[in-house]
Amino acid sequence: MSFFRSQKIVDWSLVILINFMWATQVPVIRLIGDAYGPITIAFIPMIVSTLIFLPVLWVENKKRGVKMKWRWRDLKYFMLPGLVGVFLMQYLYTIGSQRTLAANAGIITLTIPVIVAIFASVLLKEKLNIVRILSFILALGGVVMTSFSDFASANFKQGNFLAGNLIFLLACCCCGFYNTYCKLLVDKKFTEVEILVYGSIIGSIASIPLLIWVEPFHLTSFLHSGKVALAGMLELSLIVYGISMLLFFYVLKRMDVTQAILGTYLLPFFIALLGILLLNEKITYLMFFGGMLILISTLMVTIYENALLAFFKKEKPVAN
Repeated sequence: MSFFRSQKIVDWSLVILINFMWATQVPVIRLIGDAYGPITIAFIPMIVSTLIFLPVLWVENKKRGVKMKWRWRDLKYFMLPGLVGVFLMQYLYTIGSQRTLAANAGIITLTIPVIVAIFASVLLKEKLNIVRILSFILALGGVVMTSFSDFASANFKQGNFLAGNLIFLLACCCCGFYNTYCKLLVDKKFTEVEILVYGSIIGSIASIPLLIWVEPFHLTSFLHSGKVALAGMLELSLIVYGISMLLFFYVLKRMDVTQAILGTYLLPFFIALLGILLLNEKITYLMFFGGMLILISTLMVTIYENALLAFFKKEKPVAN
């Protein structure tokens, strides 16, 4: 029992760490946004991440005594996640962000756990229990508190932003599909590095035409963009597109995808915290207490789900 509880704590800690890594994407993009175009920011870190982790996969396969899985019987499993969850999601995220307000995009992102729950119920036959439903409600309340200023400035009705809102919502659907489909790959015994690298290879190949004709990539100007910009691109490549995803796939080995993705409700709190540290932004009491609610909701579905389910199922004593 103590080992089981310890593993739960490790998984919960990883969920928090993963979402902190994902949250770094927003301030880093803001820091380097003037140095590169949106297509470069979206796809170059993905390509670099693929090149970095491809040798890691080769070493892993050599230790396991297996060959690289280049045959169609294996690669066919990565076509959908690579095209939809890597390439299309990044492309739609970029285009949608250009055509809508940041406040709109932040609110639309809150649909991801719901979208994942829907995909999980269809693809993985996962069920929503009362603890997960309550954690949804509690986390959503925390996000509302954390993002109160964003709600105040959001504009969903203005025609200029309608197309961008719909595109960004479609990007969230791609993200939800990818996170759910990766659970299927985990269940098929693909390793974390295999899922990351093979999906990224498909997405990287699909992005090459954009980097040639839509937003031509020039290596010389890229390398002379400054230390901060290059460091930001390296952080996106290693942390956001690499290590965080490996840890996410690792967590999926023991968690339902619906549980694991609820941790994304931590993103607004972490983004606000990083904004204070890196961008000199301010945090309000609402943001702080909202973050606490989100943290409690994460604990509910990671460490204490079984205990809470047992509590809710406990029969009331019959009066004599």
